[in-house]
Amino acid sequence: MNNIDPVEALAQEVDDYLDISSVGLYEFMWMLNGDMVPGSKDEHREYALRALRSLLEQDRGRLVLLAWPSDNIVAELDREVQPEDFNDPGDDPYVAITRD
Repeated sequence: MNNIDPVEALAQEVDDYLDISSVGLYEFMWMLNGDMVPGSKDEHREYALRALRSLLEQDRGRLVLLAWPSDNIVAELDREVQPEDFNDPGDDPYVAITRD
């Protein structure tokens, strides 16, 4: 993602992954860290949120809750995305974007 807008690059990377499977919001952070995008965790979370909003505004996916570690949808997300939704998943269902 070097030398290009990290939000656009992240949105494109997630969009590509959505052709194959759902993407947990925590994975947005992993992608930013893996690509060594400069910035703090808070800045990365803001990039992730902006990329997510871009995908949702373009109807490129919908938000769901998934059960770890499967890709089984537990429910539709019926609330606003929270900053902690970008943290690594725990025992509870986690927020993901999906196309199915």
